[in-house]
Amino acid sequence: MRLCVLLLVLGCSTVPPNRYGVDRLRIEGMSEMDERSLRACLATSQRPRRQITLGIQENGACGEPPFDAGHVAVPLGVRRLLDWPLFDRIALEQDLARIERWYQARGFHAIEVTDVEVTPERAMQDDVIDADAEDPGCERLDDDEGCVADIAITLVEGPPTLVKEIAIEGIDGLPERVRDALHAAVELAVDERADEALYDRSKSAMARVLANEGYARARIRGHLYVHRGRREARVRYHVEPGPLCTFGEVEVTGNEDLPTDSIVAAARIFRGDPYSYDDLREAQRAIFGLGAFSAVVVEPVLEGDGSVIDVSVAVTPARRHRFGLGFGVQSGIVQRGDFEPISVPLWDLHLTVRYENRNMAGGLRRFLLENKPRLIIQEPFPGFEQPRFGNLLSAEFRQPGFLEPRTTLVLGASHEFGPDPFDTFFRHRVDARVLFERFFFKHKLFASVGLRSSFYRVPSGELTNDGGAPPSDSDLMYFEEVLRLDLRDDPNRPHGGFFAQVAVQQAGYFLLSSWDYVRLMPDVRAYIPLPKKITIAARFAMGMYFITDADGDLDETSQQLGPRDLRIRGGGPTSNRGYLAGRLGDGRDGGIRRWEGSLELRFPITASFGGVVFGDVGDVSRTKTFRFDHPQTSVGFGFRYFTIVGAIRADFAFRLTGATVIGIDERMRRTSDDTEVSLGFTRWPGAFHLSIGESF
Repeated sequence: MRLCVLLLVLGCSTVPPNRYGVDRLRIEGMSEMDERSLRACLATSQRPRRQITLGIQENGACGEPPFDAGHVAVPLGVRRLLDWPLFDRIALEQDLARIERWYQARGFHAIEVTDVEVTPERAMQDDVIDADAEDPGCERLDDDEGCVADIAITLVEGPPTLVKEIAIEGIDGLPERVRDALHAAVELAVDERADEALYDRSKSAMARVLANEGYARARIRGHLYVHRGRREARVRYHVEPGPLCTFGEVEVTGNEDLPTDSIVAAARIFRGDPYSYDDLREAQRAIFGLGAFSAVVVEPVLEGDGSVIDVSVAVTPARRHRFGLGFGVQSGIVQRGDFEPISVPLWDLHLTVRYENRNMAGGLRRFLLENKPRLIIQEPFPGFEQPRFGNLLSAEFRQPGFLEPRTTLVLGASHEFGPDPFDTFFRHRVDARVLFERFFFKHKLFASVGLRSSFYRVPSGELTNDGGAPPSDSDLMYFEEVLRLDLRDDPNRPHGGFFAQVAVQQAGYFLLSSWDYVRLMPDVRAYIPLPKKITIAARFAMGMYFITDADGDLDETSQQLGPRDLRIRGGGPTSNRGYLAGRLGDGRDGGIRRWEGSLELRFPITASFGGVVFGDVGDVSRTKTFRFDHPQTSVGFGFRYFTIVGAIRADFAFRLTGATVIGIDERMRRTSDDTEVSLGFTRWPGAFHLSIGESF
């Protein structure tokens, strides 16, 4: 209480005068199951504490798996501003029964709570302190407060009940592939623990399998038979598939004045088509992708017993006009075009002012106008030059349902006044684009085709980092095609799956352009899941320029290597991390050939904190061949703090100087391109990167 007096400005929580505040709730004897998962189901709780939890935490709700994901809590102190939980002896008695039932649901049918200790003991007789008693049986926190109670529960888990048989009945008349999918949907396994949550989840998964095969009215009943004496369980699922169903009518509600026909067309659900649960989810994504709604729910109408299933589409329109004002930070990674993130040696602090209209001139057309005044910090690590001001003004118009219901027409333009991403001189860049975008195969495949232009102008008086003349002004117009296959389980934090993308550009020839070229950029990534949310992540990417002609007024380097802002470069937080952005291979001016590969082992440390060890190889060359004998190998480690905007990432990379070049070093580079990292007590050849978002 004396500490609280010193902190009156902040205030402290207190225990009511005649009650017991629970300071500690200890559960002893848990070894197989996770204590945090059990505590989430109890009414009795202890005083909140600050702590760092080491281990995987995927849930915080009662009854949600995993239940055996062990963790270690490192206490950091009591959270004094939060209310004390009050002791309730009836709730504690009910919690003892909940503990046994919770364990039984997890497959521990021999569970036994062997002891319960409450200090002071008098609290178990009456959880309200007699206000008139001369001796309340405990020491009050202060004259006007109640007492502290500690609770210790001891249990014996006992051996688990194991599944000995799993049977699915009623599926003999179904196609073999459907039968196989139903068996694969069962999460329980023979000789594994008989967990009721997995038993229930398996029923839901089996229902989704049948719904995707057209059995919208399928019913699944199940029984979990437990022989406590033998600690054995047998599982029976009985399937009633019902009729094969087709889609009926689509009804839209809640759309106000937004066009119903456009919503129905985007859903692409036609009367008479085979029923599929995945088609409903795809329709929901497509309608939400129109950009005019804050919520979209697409559900089957299952009343009655027929084989024709109508569909309900309930939408909530978003605000028609939106104005925004915000502050942000760019962290060494920028998006080149719409589909290519690159590492750059600059940060910025920017203000964002934006206006958005989500139904411009009707037809669900979307218009966005945005301006970003920027304070730009170049080469931030290990030090940086004097910041300069820049600006980025952009506008975008999107027309959904262009030519066909799921194709979007995108018109865009922007003007940027700011630094060259890999040098210190400032330039004007004016871009424009006309694109057609579409998703296929349940949003797994994305395609974009279009025409882009970029006009590059350097103001007089600007100089490069070494005091030389900046590159020549240039004009660029090119076609671009992008094809992306995304089979990852989570695009932001993948644990398993596959990703592949190829971007192709054709500039000049009959288009207005300072170059004639073809540019090809393939990128492949794979993610292998391991137990305990550990992930092996691998990436291999290449880049190729085939420049057949260039304007004679261009400087020699631009003629050889192509447009300054679209050159192929390497190094940085999304490339070979032993080098700063743009300094891999032949260095800051870039090249016309690139290959790079990365291998990472990603592992969780806490629910929101993770670690990684990695190895990177690669090269950027000005020659027309790939130099696979220049691996320029880097290894390192890093940390991730996961937030709603992505992972805040810190990577420490070490160049393996003995594995840089095999044979003769043909790199054309500056000596200063190789950096060193110093932590005061040690120094090594390599680089440090702080950024937002995973490396790949």
